[in-house]
Amino acid sequence: MKKLFFVRSGSTCRMLRILAAAMLLLPVNLQPVRASRQDAGAKSSLTVKMKDATLSSVFAEVERTSRYAFIYTDDVRPLLDRRVSVSVRSATIDELLSAVLKGTELTGRVRGNQVIISKAPARKNAAVTPPPFRLRIPVGKSSCRGR
Repeated sequence: MKKLFFVRSGSTCRMLRILAAAMLLLPVNLQPVRASRQDAGAKSSLTVKMKDATLSSVFAEVERTSRYAFIYTDDVRPLLDRRVSVSVRSATIDELLSAVLKGTELTGRVRGNQVIISKAPARKNAAVTPPPFRLRIPVGKSSCRGR
């Protein structure tokens, strides 16, 4: 009578050992990959050096070299022709946006991998004080006489 489940040949034993070792090492190999992906998203640094370039070309360069995508509406598009010079090294996306959008009427907001460019809300002027109230009393020939 043959035993079907416990075959003890040399090649089969060696294959089972390799398979067992692979099963033990598989979770160990996958763990660092997951951790590095999370770290890369949290600590992304940008290096951009452009001189006299339009805002749209700066945004295109950042899109090309990073994981960020810029989103803007049609009313913002004409404002992206403004020329800027930027030189940042190992900066976060927020630092880059503050350097590029400084002095413009645009603002940037980061949501995950998307950067939303919009017009800055209109600033409310300081409380406007009305002109002082002046009471005008006509000067005339009227007189008051009493008893």
